[in-house]
Amino acid sequence: MRCFVYALLAICAVTLFSSCEHDEPVNPIKPLEERTVLLLTSSGEIYDQNGDLVQQLPNCTFAAEIISDGDDYFVSGVQSKGRVGYWKNGKWNTLHVDFIDDVDHWTYGIGKWDYYIYLLDIPNVLKNSGIFPLENNQNFVPASHALSVSEGKCYVIGYGFSEENPDGHYQPVLYTNYKKEYLPMPEGAVTGECHAIYAYDRDHTIIGGMIDAMPAVWVDKQYEVYPVTYPRETLGDNEYLIGRVESVTKCNGHIYAAGFEYDYNKTMIATMWTDGVPTHYVSGWECSNSQAIEIYTYGDDVYMITSEYNNETDELRVHLWMNGQLVKTYDNIQVTGFTVL
Repeated sequence: MRCFVYALLAICAVTLFSSCEHDEPVNPIKPLEERTVLLLTSSGEIYDQNGDLVQQLPNCTFAAEIISDGDDYFVSGVQSKGRVGYWKNGKWNTLHVDFIDDVDHWTYGIGKWDYYIYLLDIPNVLKNSGIFPLENNQNFVPASHALSVSEGKCYVIGYGFSEENPDGHYQPVLYTNYKKEYLPMPEGAVTGECHAIYAYDRDHTIIGGMIDAMPAVWVDKQYEVYPVTYPRETLGDNEYLIGRVESVTKCNGHIYAAGFEYDYNKTMIATMWTDGVPTHYVSGWECSNSQAIEIYTYGDDVYMITSEYNNETDELRVHLWMNGQLVKTYDNIQVTGFTVL
């Protein structure tokens, strides 16, 4: 009888613990005053939202992307000592991968799921210490932040040449678990490129880029060409780019796409499309060109980083926005991405 009581109590304890563990969110959303925004520069400096230097990544030749998981942050890039790996919370982690080639390894994209780290090292994806080649990767050009992982499903985007297109125009490319496909475009479209991806709920993706010089988004592989503020009826051989999507996310059922468009004077203007509707984000500082670098969702809040450049003074300013409001301006730092802890 005593053994039965002990067993019953043990079962109840396990059940109660499992229930509490299930109800506790893995990464609870912090209130605004407890959050930290981390901005990554191409040379490996990490700044917080106040503009204070938090970390100089050791032995960093080039830093490509920063992501977060709870209170941890992870950075992909190039290490000066020629090792393959990533930085976690500012400390280098080497992947023990046996390559059969002697080429330089540049990890442009990074993703995380469970205890797996995914690194895009063209022409492969490295999953912890495993090597997964991208199918038919000749002439494939990855986006600057080309990798996204959702519940163990890996996506890689960019552009390349299609065998069905003998004229040599780029076509939008999506890899799903390392299998290649070309994304659809409107009938008569010639060129397409993928520059941004947001994967969620394992099987769903939002991909941003351009189709025939116009900003475009693919939602679960279905394309939509976005409107611009300065449309042109025709594009001649010497016509310039009209607009492009550089980063995408989703929040409360809305799709946010950030990038830029050009006005009639060929001035680049930072733009965010909300469900396809364009809005310009310019700080008011006198600049020659501006663009949105990256957009990020944290809870119900939408953060965005824009960059503005003055050709005459060679000055650069970066701006942090939240829900359409300017939060902070940073002088003369070259930001490649950001995240929120």
